[in-house]
Amino acid sequence: MHQTTGAQASGQIDAPWATLLRVRIPARGEITVAVADDDSRVGPALAALLEQEPDFRVVGQATTGDEAVTTAREQRAALVITDVRMPGGGPDLVRRLVALPHRPVVAAYSAQSDTATWTRMLAAGCSAYLIKGSAAGDLPALLRRCMGGHLVVGVPGAADVIRRLLSP
Repeated sequence: MHQTTGAQASGQIDAPWATLLRVRIPARGEITVAVADDDSRVGPALAALLEQEPDFRVVGQATTGDEAVTTAREQRAALVITDVRMPGGGPDLVRRLVALPHRPVVAAYSAQSDTATWTRMLAAGCSAYLIKGSAAGDLPALLRRCMGGHLVVGVPGAADVIRRLLSP
């Protein structure tokens, strides 16, 4: 019979090397998140919203693209939620994030809903593009979907644009 260790009971995986390296191994089902937004109200509010969810753990916040990459790399964030128009943001940031060795899922969270912006972000490697304020109540569920491998586009009219792009 397998006994549960103290680490397992606390929701952590028991790994002897983790103690040596002072690394916390996330419990199964826990989604580690880095939030990147240069708005001093939006980033912390988004982090607070996600921290209320049992399966999300915010591991860092950033206000520039460089900080987002550093935070994602050092904290091994499974999910990075990024503003599009912050300093160092946009498609170049997405490409840098998805090129990290642990390849986090990237979700854009923006006030910009123009087709050129969201299609460039998706082409760069975003798994989600969500409009600020329009999906607040559904945000955790939408982020879970993109973590499950789904492409999530919360932009009015996006379905029509995608159909046009894919039609022969």
